[in-house]
Amino acid sequence: MTSRPPVISVNSLVQLADYAPGATYGPRWLQNFELLWILHGSALWRTEVYDDAGVRQATVEHELRPGTVALARRGNRDAYIWDCDHPSRHAYVHFQIEDFGGLGDPPSWPSVRSMSDPGLLGELCSYALDLAGVPSPVRGLSDRLVTTMLEVFVRAPGGPSRAEMPDAVRRLVDHVATVWARSGPRIVSVPELAAAANLSAGHLHRLFREQYACGPAYALDLIRLARAATALLRTNATIGEIAADCGYSNPYHFSRRFALAYGDPPGTFRRRRQLSDPLAPVRAAGLLPLARRLLEAARNG
Repeated sequence: MTSRPPVISVNSLVQLADYAPGATYGPRWLQNFELLWILHGSALWRTEVYDDAGVRQATVEHELRPGTVALARRGNRDAYIWDCDHPSRHAYVHFQIEDFGGLGDPPSWPSVRSMSDPGLLGELCSYALDLAGVPSPVRGLSDRLVTTMLEVFVRAPGGPSRAEMPDAVRRLVDHVATVWARSGPRIVSVPELAAAANLSAGHLHRLFREQYACGPAYALDLIRLARAATALLRTNATIGEIAADCGYSNPYHFSRRFALAYGDPPGTFRRRRQLSDPLAPVRAAGLLPLARRLLEAARNG
């Protein structure tokens, strides 16, 4: 038996807002609910949480970056301090909830989630932006879309989201995402990764092994191989073309690395494993949130 869906009404289609470096916004009292996701830049989001009697219960802070979605709740007061070094842009949508359905009490809902956990959330955010550009969208479609976004945000199983990554890992992922968006998936040297994470190479390696049971270079290799596995299953590109697209200049080296990760060389994998999960190795290593973030950056590059 499925739980009853919520009933919401959207105030308007998704909107965009731009902020100069160092800009601030708020404090503001929230009269409704808001889903917000960062497109460029970052923000420190500070929220004063109040109970139904209007008594302040806590003050919480979250760092919002591209790839994160925030849910601001009615009755709280919040403020934003935007990226001091770069312009920032975010998308947002306000809505009223007329019936919470099976979502439970808002205080129990998460405040921040990664678009990659679950991955569907990122697709919904992208579609919401697309819908906002349609001159005459189908009546009610925006309400249904935001309802689905809210349900996914609240109900999806929790996991090691990007917002919960150690700060050093988050800095590393942000750096690699920028590199891959600019020049495609490629090897990023350990010294460069360590500098991005603001750690020594040894400390970074220990942190990664504690978190993911592998080193950072191997983790990025698995993620590039996952891109290759998807291309093997879903495109007609040659193995050499796929190797080059995933940052491997030597097809033999690519085939050897691929066979170690997937148990078959690329050609055999393509012929025999049409129903395989191309993300299986990164999923098994606990790297799925990193992989989704970085593969999205590579696709958009």
